[in-house]
Amino acid sequence: MGKQKISDRVAEFVLTRKNDELALLKVSIIADTFGVNPSYLSRTFKADKDITLNEFIIGQKMFRSAQMLKKNRNLTMEDLAAIAGFSRADYFITLFRDYFGIHPQKFKKTRRSRHS
Repeated sequence: MGKQKISDRVAEFVLTRKNDELALLKVSIIADTFGVNPSYLSRTFKADKDITLNEFIIGQKMFRSAQMLKKNRNLTMEDLAAIAGFSRADYFITLFRDYFGIHPQKFKKTRRSRHS
């Protein structure tokens, strides 16, 4: 059995974090966890996955935020941003819109009307 690439192990590590752990996750923390230099980890991840590690982390935060919006319609944008690990709701909203092409509030309403 061959040795698993660090990028695969890191991706699995990110994907298996609980929401509160994911909210605090940064490249430097992951690099420390795996005992490697953050620059090396970022370069290796990008080369293997064709996405930066930071983009991968943010993508997971956005995916989970969308899941939370589907399950809990009472979440405010401030609450959702905080849960995802962002200190500013406006920054979170910008990222969410860039990722899904829709404002999270509209996403929430769209999902509500489809499941009502």
